[in-house]
Amino acid sequence: MAQYSYTSLNNMASGGRGRRLLFLVAVPLFILGMYYTYHRNMYSKPVVNSPTVIKALYEPILHPVDAHNFTDEDGDVYQLSKAPRFRKKLGKKVLVLDIDSRPMDGPGQLMNEHLEWKGMRPLAAGMLSHYTYAMIHGYDYKLIRAPDYESRWGTWVKVPLMKEALKTHDYIVFMDSDVVVHYPHLPLEWLMNYWNMTEETLVMMAIDPDEPQNYDSRGNRYLNTGFIIAQSSKRTQKMYKDWANCPSNTRYKDCSRWKYEMFHEQSAFGNYIRYDYNRPDDIRVLPCAEANGCPEAINRGGCKGTFIRHYWIDKGQVSKALGDQVMQYFLPRLHQMYHDPASETIVDAKGFRLDGSELIELTPEEKEAHKNEHGKNQKDEGW
Repeated sequence: MAQYSYTSLNNMASGGRGRRLLFLVAVPLFILGMYYTYHRNMYSKPVVNSPTVIKALYEPILHPVDAHNFTDEDGDVYQLSKAPRFRKKLGKKVLVLDIDSRPMDGPGQLMNEHLEWKGMRPLAAGMLSHYTYAMIHGYDYKLIRAPDYESRWGTWVKVPLMKEALKTHDYIVFMDSDVVVHYPHLPLEWLMNYWNMTEETLVMMAIDPDEPQNYDSRGNRYLNTGFIIAQSSKRTQKMYKDWANCPSNTRYKDCSRWKYEMFHEQSAFGNYIRYDYNRPDDIRVLPCAEANGCPEAINRGGCKGTFIRHYWIDKGQVSKALGDQVMQYFLPRLHQMYHDPASETIVDAKGFRLDGSELIELTPEEKEAHKNEHGKNQKDEGW
């Protein structure tokens, strides 16, 4: 714990010193306020660059891309199984991608002109968390407002649009709106090292919980399409093309059933595509415990979402997750900001005693006698 020095009460006793401090603080604040007001009126937007603020908040604690291990909040250590493939940040080669065909312009939704914390819908919270993650690490970010399929369930739109995104970026990270990265200071590059994405890997997907509805026609568990890391290549393009065309029944008989039947594009991938693209490194299957589910789903196959949290069990948790995502990093910075000017902001009056309306400085003997009276006449921490 850092040692902080506090301003003694007798040093603050002079009204003149207090007035001088007030003057020294008030003048620059007044000038800054006038400057901010001028620019706000001139340009109708804040002077502060928001991406810069976000980067400054997280940069001191970013996890190294090529680190050999990571320790989570429970103290569990996750180690790379081999030398890291990615040793430098990929920057704009990575696209964090949201895809949705819904209007999203109602109260509490992302496309509405006004959005407040109270009343924000989970879909908006999820997409804002994706945008934040991209800003933290310098990745590109896009929300594609997709056209609707005329004769398929809405979630199918993600397949052809991921295919298009892979034409402009080396890697894409697609997340459903109820998915969040639990440790936003953890780079995607580290996760791809940990999960062993090779040059031949097409996609990475997490396996679904071990439950009856999550098995395909061959008795294997589905891979969840709510979180996908894809790598650009000709073979990846072909795979996405076959996936998008699956319901035509041209290549895959009876795939049209998944146009509307659960789980739509995920079922099509699970019953057909995964078996065509079965080279050893084509599809990297991620553990449910690490890249699916959330703590509330721990009793469903251990899918606690260590790194990637998918709140299919309770979408209402997404807004809380966004708050935690910001506050767990902002709070230490705020705490340090509070203590940095401690000699000016914290007054230590413990060397005095109260006598009616008067503060009387303790003698050395009285200070010694008071050492064992800590917390007298108080509840613990005010509770």
